[in-house]
Amino acid sequence: MFLPGTVPRQFRITTHRKLSALLLCLLLISLPLTSASHAQIDRRAEKSRIVQGINKYRININKLQEGIAGQQLQIESSKKKQRSLLDELDAINNRLIAQVEKLRLLEAQMIKQEELIAAKKRELQEAEVAKKNVQEHLQVRIKAYYKMGKIGIANVAFSTESMPQMLKFRDAFASLIDYDNGLINVYRDTIAELQSTKEILSLEKTILNDFITQAREEQEKINTIKSEKETLLSQIETQKELHEQAVREMKKVADNLSSSLEAFKRKDQLFDQGFLLDRGRHPSPIHGTVIARFGQERKNRLGVSGKTTGITIATTGTHPVRAIFEGEVRYASYLYGYGNTVIIDHGFQYFSILSRLEKLLVHEGDKVEQGDPIGLTGDTATLMEEGIYLEIRHGSTPLDPLQWLDNNDLILP
Repeated sequence: MFLPGTVPRQFRITTHRKLSALLLCLLLISLPLTSASHAQIDRRAEKSRIVQGINKYRININKLQEGIAGQQLQIESSKKKQRSLLDELDAINNRLIAQVEKLRLLEAQMIKQEELIAAKKRELQEAEVAKKNVQEHLQVRIKAYYKMGKIGIANVAFSTESMPQMLKFRDAFASLIDYDNGLINVYRDTIAELQSTKEILSLEKTILNDFITQAREEQEKINTIKSEKETLLSQIETQKELHEQAVREMKKVADNLSSSLEAFKRKDQLFDQGFLLDRGRHPSPIHGTVIARFGQERKNRLGVSGKTTGITIATTGTHPVRAIFEGEVRYASYLYGYGNTVIIDHGFQYFSILSRLEKLLVHEGDKVEQGDPIGLTGDTATLMEEGIYLEIRHGSTPLDPLQWLDNNDLILP
């Protein structure tokens, strides 16, 4: 039996634990989101915007690079067309030079042909004049010969010359007439030959003139082709310059986008250091009064003194102790000299250490978000040292937690 007004110790402990568990459930259910949770949501939204911005810049840069590659292909194609056109123009120029030379030779032949025709004309005119003179002279002789034939008998009768001499003279005169006739025939043949030669030369001139006309037409065609090729070459050169200008502009835009991307990456890298960025805005792990500051000389209940490398927050009853920032639990167990301890890695060598917990609610390797409960306060955990103990470290260097926390949730001495 129990004495009136007394309760067995075991019953008191069991009842106390049940009440603590009940209070914890009520606290976890009824506790509203803190401002730190909203800040965390805002930070996630900003992180999402940064990531979207990075992806957008990368997509745009990739598109620009594809565009630049396409423009460079166009430039290479234009260069090939240029080289091909230049080779064609070189061949056309060679043809044009050959055609000009051919035309020059034909025109030179035409000049010689005209000179030959002019010479034959002169020879023909001279032969005509000579023939005419001989014909006139022959007519005179023929008249004289006929006259001599009519009066020949009288001349013989009254002439002092003998008959043989008269006949001899007559025969000589007839020979002269035959000679003149022969000369006329020679001139006639010469004139016919000259006329034939002139006609042949004129025909050759006509053919030569046709060759010259064809050569000039061919030269005009070559000049037209050359002009078209030069125009096409100019167009290709203009297109190549436009492609090169597009490449320069696209590279400039790509450089600007790359600079912006790098700025976003730096912002993203810096944003990943959210623990550092939120310095002075991290929520307190628990509401309470700071009873020991960073670097303060302090003596525990056993009389052991030392300089603290964190802060101590006094609280009463059972309350959840929350993570001050997202991270991964590196340690969650009893630690000699500290009691039940949770060490959370917040990245970039930033750690928060929470000790003197009555109960641990997380395990090593767990991922926690800002405001997640990681342990509970209780009277047993603070038998040796009162209050919850918080350290913040960068690497192995302890930092003053009051410079990292939002002190509105704390009561400072």
